[in-house]
Amino acid sequence: MVESVPTVQEHRHFPINHWRLQWAFASSKGFITELLLRRGMAHKKRKEPAVKEEYRFVPPDFNEKEFLEKDIAITKTVLLSALLAVVFGVIAYFTTDITFIIGLLLILVGAVALRKMIELFPLDLSAVENKTWLGNGLMFFFLALGVWILLLNPPFGDAIEPQIRDLEVWVGDVEYQRPYQNVPVGNVTFNVTVFDNGELSKVQFSFIGSEGPWDMVKGEDGRYEYTHTFEVPGTYTFEITAVDKAGNTNTYRSSIGIIEPG
Repeated sequence: MVESVPTVQEHRHFPINHWRLQWAFASSKGFITELLLRRGMAHKKRKEPAVKEEYRFVPPDFNEKEFLEKDIAITKTVLLSALLAVVFGVIAYFTTDITFIIGLLLILVGAVALRKMIELFPLDLSAVENKTWLGNGLMFFFLALGVWILLLNPPFGDAIEPQIRDLEVWVGDVEYQRPYQNVPVGNVTFNVTVFDNGELSKVQFSFIGSEGPWDMVKGEDGRYEYTHTFEVPGTYTFEITAVDKAGNTNTYRSSIGIIEPG
């Protein structure tokens, strides 16, 4: 018996296995979905910015008692330094009559030895740093120097002598320069600048061993002058003496050569 072979048209009407098709479709759908999800996650990861590491400041432990004790110790050294500076400034003032160098050296020695002097007091100075001692030493020096200078000037005192500067010798409109030689006989004017940190009491002109003294007159320009008439040629030694109201005195001495006009 010969079996009949179905035609192509007949194959189209064969029943299809729906279960296999559904499985194949579901498998392909799941694969595509997974592929899309992976690509999306990869793309998302690329776009996400890098997470920055955060830093947190952790303050050190603060010991309030230790801080206050240190601050009090430093304050005490500053106050003692100021007190000692005033004392040294006053002592330097009383040594001024001997020489200014003693007062200055005294203040310098005090600034260098300041730490040793403060250590003699019953204080705990272990918390005071070296930079604090350096600052105290500088403060001591300038404060003591300021006190010293303040006491040297009115109204507290006047230990500075008057200063005599810029002597000029004139005959009429002609000025003669030092050593003031070949000055013709006649009227000669002596003109000088005198200044003091306080008030001047007098400025006088005189010839050593002979005539004078004569008061010099303060002119409109603030300079003191005296005019003397020379009648005899020769060499004359003169001096100008300035005295302030505190009794401090300074003297300027020089000479002049008088000749007969040729």
